[in-house]
Amino acid sequence: MTVPTSARSVSAYAELMPSVRQISVAATLPSPADPTTKAEVIDNGRFLRICHQNNASTLALPAVVYDAFPLATPSPGSLDLNWRLPLAPGESEVPQLALESYALPWSSSDIKVASPIQCRACDEAIVPAGRIQVWKDLPSENWAEMMEFWHCHKPHDHEHNDDESLTKRGYGASTSIACPPSTGFVDLSSMVFSESDCRNILYSATTFDAGVDSSALALDSAPSSKLLRVFCQGCRADVGLYRVAASSVSLYKWQIRCDTISSGALPTSTECLSGSLITSISRSGSAKSIVMPHVPTAQAGQGSSEQVLHLWVLNSSLKYSSSSVPGKQAAIKVFYKDVDVESAYKLMESMNSDIQEINFPSAAIASVREQLHSSTLLLPRQMRSFQGWNVGLLARWDSES
Repeated sequence: MTVPTSARSVSAYAELMPSVRQISVAATLPSPADPTTKAEVIDNGRFLRICHQNNASTLALPAVVYDAFPLATPSPGSLDLNWRLPLAPGESEVPQLALESYALPWSSSDIKVASPIQCRACDEAIVPAGRIQVWKDLPSENWAEMMEFWHCHKPHDHEHNDDESLTKRGYGASTSIACPPSTGFVDLSSMVFSESDCRNILYSATTFDAGVDSSALALDSAPSSKLLRVFCQGCRADVGLYRVAASSVSLYKWQIRCDTISSGALPTSTECLSGSLITSISRSGSAKSIVMPHVPTAQAGQGSSEQVLHLWVLNSSLKYSSSSVPGKQAAIKVFYKDVDVESAYKLMESMNSDIQEINFPSAAIASVREQLHSSTLLLPRQMRSFQGWNVGLLARWDSES
């Protein structure tokens, strides 16, 4: 995500508001408005053109608007321009979906049987082609804890058909906690495999240089570890985790590639986090989350100080466009700020807390933070902060893009 670099360019941002069937447009001029400054809707309501001092900027709108709507003439001397554009009659862009209906990156039904799983950075084959014959969806990001609870408290009188249905989802009473060979499990942000199905990776409680090619050997040097980091042997990329309780390898979706049915799009860490936030809201009803690292940086050998992300989702189904990025974008709008780890635990452990914990690797959190800072600059200046919070946009997976 980039922002304008030219001091003479017009910066514009448009946001779809489906509940009132309007598009809100805000533009910032490089110099005060004068008689040359004007705006018009063009191309049958698909674009807005802003002219200022012999320079013209064209903004693709996130939905089709009524092209005969008259735009107010900018006041002389103003730098900030604002319009509300009504949607064209019959325009049905962005239906109001239930949270459960939002597309999430790479479900089990979208992945081809026998697809190889490769490191996205160097194309090293981590799971060879032909190895995985069955794909199953896991229930949520905390699948390991749910499966452990299920096996401790599973009912004894369940009908066969009920358990068979659950087993197809990957967490029936007869399902082992460990991922069986030749089976791939899929959750919101990762794919889960048996260690025996994986190749060309190293396991380590700390860094790549301390890695070994067996989880058992890695645990010998760190017997109290609940998680091990997983690295690609080919390029040293941090590609996932080994979960000791589940005896399984979880590979981050944004670090790998596979063969899919729907499209060749590759999910990013930001899109995976957006999916986790949307699912958390659907499950708990809470729009507030703390994004904590799986492995604290001190444990990973990177130092002792760390800031984590405190997020508050304002809109989970945003469509917007900007003069700084091409085309229409799907996103969620959030309040965000950094908090230290100690403060984060206090917020989550408060008796009246409605904050959910979401775990992500430290490097992915840093990448999301950087993208949030960049997205804030896309917004009009008066919309970038509110009562101690920053306002930003997180890219959302769009199966139609």
